[in-house]
Amino acid sequence: MQAGLFVIIGLILSWGLGPPPVVAADMSLTGKLTISVTGREQAPFEKASVKFEKLHPRVRVRFAATDGGDPLAALADGSADIAVLGRTLKPEEKEWTGTTVGWEGIAIMVNASNRVQEITLKQATDLFSGAAKTWDELGGLEARINLGGKFVNGKGVMEPDKEAIRFVSGNLNAVSYVNLSTGVGNVSVGVPIRLLAINKVDPEPANVSSGAYPLRRPIVVVTKTLPSPVVKAFVDFMLDKEGQKTIQEEDFVPLVVTK
Repeated sequence: MQAGLFVIIGLILSWGLGPPPVVAADMSLTGKLTISVTGREQAPFEKASVKFEKLHPRVRVRFAATDGGDPLAALADGSADIAVLGRTLKPEEKEWTGTTVGWEGIAIMVNASNRVQEITLKQATDLFSGAAKTWDELGGLEARINLGGKFVNGKGVMEPDKEAIRFVSGNLNAVSYVNLSTGVGNVSVGVPIRLLAINKVDPEPANVSSGAYPLRRPIVVVTKTLPSPVVKAFVDFMLDKEGQKTIQEEDFVPLVVTK
């Protein structure tokens, strides 16, 4: 994330002020760590792995080749020590342990000239299922809703954020999804888009972390129930200050954010 362009709403608790203290490298931890991750989550974990290796010079982190498949498959067949998911574990996946290390907020984005300021969660469903056809059904002008991205069986398969922002900023009647932190940053530098409040809750990182804002998905680190010392150390790192900072740097939302 280009931090200079973004307004981050809130700081992680207990970060403090001034330069960070120098942390001595831990030479006692040794071994290899393989992470299976795909999609958006790959960027923060690649950055976190570099920081983790600096803290633990005798540990080497690599990433399993997934070809866009299920990261859990690599954990199941032993080719990975950690799998990263964008969802919580299902009841039938009880052989694994899932630890939430952050969130991705999903914002509903409209053109800045659109009269609609907020919608309900039900209206959001109507928007992207096609049940709502015109903006006046949601309190806007009598104009046809123009969906961004591809929609199959009512499920949105969105264009990359930059393309979605370009589409919505240039089209008065457009609507699309966007990563919430990315959307907040673009609004802050004057891009003509608006992020809609949902159920009267503003789309802000602090509301994502608290759970008040309903459109969010967890970033979950999945391990064996009895993790190795190296695996445990990495999970602890992701939950600690530097790991949480890395989550924020890559446009995800840390576990704790204050306004």
